[in-house]
Amino acid sequence: MDIYDGEIRKLISMLESHGVKRLPSQKEWEMTEKENLILKSETAYELGGGSSQAVSAIAFTQDEKLVPEDAVYLVGDDLRDIKNDISYARITVIRLDSEYIKNHDDNALYASIRATDYVRYHAFPKGYMMRISAVREREPVRVSKEAVSHGINFAAVGLGLINAYRKRPEVEAVSIYFVTGQDIDYTFLKSEAHRCEQITDSLNHIFNGLTMDCSTCSSRELCDEIDGLRELHKKQL
Repeated sequence: MDIYDGEIRKLISMLESHGVKRLPSQKEWEMTEKENLILKSETAYELGGGSSQAVSAIAFTQDEKLVPEDAVYLVGDDLRDIKNDISYARITVIRLDSEYIKNHDDNALYASIRATDYVRYHAFPKGYMMRISAVREREPVRVSKEAVSHGINFAAVGLGLINAYRKRPEVEAVSIYFVTGQDIDYTFLKSEAHRCEQITDSLNHIFNGLTMDCSTCSSRELCDEIDGLRELHKKQL
């Protein structure tokens, strides 16, 4: 299952060109059972709020070279060094267990991708309110003053999110890239995030039988560009 790999490579290459660094291991940041509600008066700053960019992307792979092990990466300032509202991105790349996939059919693989994708709506770092909108492909974040005063950082937040994904049996490793650098081409990141969402949407079409006529399918162009999508579709016909 390598249909996301081309986009993953482009994203990683772009971030590496801007000095992406792997963050040292930290104790997991406290996670809550329910979504945090952080009022404006309680907010230290917003990542991707208002007119700022707030890019969110999730992609899947089986390539160990793309996701060697669980890791948190950063381009730009850490949470303790941010003072004002800024543009922001979070790129999550998940490596699925090849043995698990071998033992299940394509429909089970698709179900696993959807279930793993769903985790992002049910992971809540304390004092870090993520307002995720898959429709708008945005993920603005409010960071509370209290969390900043207690030393919140991306390494700890990232580990909390990784551990949430790792509860899924098919997830073998997770890389999370946080981006706060203001010299980054967020338009490019947004475009690649959109491509990843298009791939996931195409899988929805394929496995839910929404469109069986390639000539009328909205995913036709994407299927033509990405190896593997059309083959998956043909197998469902």
